Amino acid sequence: MTNEIVNKYIGKNCKISTGSYGTTVVGKIVNVIENWIEVETKKGIELVNAEFIQSIKIKQWFQ
Repeated sequence: MTNEIVNKYIGKNCKISTGSYGTTVVGKIVNVIENWIEVETKKGIELVNAEFIQSIKIKQWFQ
């Protein structure tokens, strides 16, 4: 996945899924550095490796 696509969604609420790897992260995209996406969740900051992402859903109603 190219970071240029994800960079335009910094500050947006999202749901990131890694599909068969079993991880789903819900929160706000804070930063994108190299292959890592920093997401602010209710639990704190989580880092997701962009190479394993299968889908990102941008929604206004996620908190």
